[in-house]
Amino acid sequence: MQNYLVHLISDMRQAAGRVPQSRIPDGEFDPDYMLELEESAGKPMSQWFGLEKVAFPPSEKLTVEQLELMATEFEKLWAAYSFEPDFPEGLPAKRRYELLREYLDYPTQHWPGGWQHHFEFCDYEPENCPFGSEFCKCKDFEDDEIEMKPKNKDELPF
Repeated sequence: MQNYLVHLISDMRQAAGRVPQSRIPDGEFDPDYMLELEESAGKPMSQWFGLEKVAFPPSEKLTVEQLELMATEFEKLWAAYSFEPDFPEGLPAKRRYELLREYLDYPTQHWPGGWQHHFEFCDYEPENCPFGSEFCKCKDFEDDEIEMKPKNKDELPF
C-alpha cells in the first residue's frame, strides 16, 4: 500500500500544480468575468483535481500514519485550489481523510485568484454531526441557547 500512496501523493501534488488561473491580472477587475464565474455550473471536486474518488483507498485500508499523511496531503491539495475545510481542532486524521475523500463527489465552483471557499461539513444538527459527538461544534450552540432561555416569566427582560 505504501508504494501506491507514494504514487497517489505524486498525482495529488501534480494536480495542485494545475490550478486554473484567473484570466485577469492581479488587482484588476472585470465584471463580465465575475459574472461568468458566478453563472458557471459547479463540477465535482474530483474533476477540478483530475483525480477520481476510486483512486483513494477507504480509510480502513490505511494505517494511522498513512491516514495522517493522506489527510495532510489532501488538505494541501484543497488549499492549492483555495478550498478550505473547516474542521474542529483535534479532529483525527481518519475522519478528516474520510470527509475530504467523500467530498470528491461534491459539486462546487472554483474561483481563480485565491478566493477562499470554506466547507463547514456540518448542518448544525448535533444528532447528525459529521464530526461525532466528541468533536461536534454546534452542540455548544444548543447549550448556550438553553442557558439563555428564561425559566419563568419573572426572568423576562421586559
